[in-house]
Amino acid sequence: MKSLSLLLLLSFVLTVVWLGQSEANFCPCNLNEKVQLCGSNGITYTNRCEFECTQREYRGLGRQLSIRKMGPC
Repeated sequence: MKSLSLLLLLSFVLTVVWLGQSEANFCPCNLNEKVQLCGSNGITYTNRCEFECTQREYRGLGRQLSIRKMGPC
């Protein structure tokens, strides 16, 4: 019984880790939203969602990305 509980716990932990990694790679955005903004990296983003997806990737690399201004760079 203990080994079954341990196996279930291990499976749960591995599933959570796997889902966390796949979530970082998947970032759905509504491409109909067209509110451009300029990132601190000098790139114009089509909408806030696209910017936030890139911001999440930057954080994963230990880098920082912020909004420089609303509108194109």
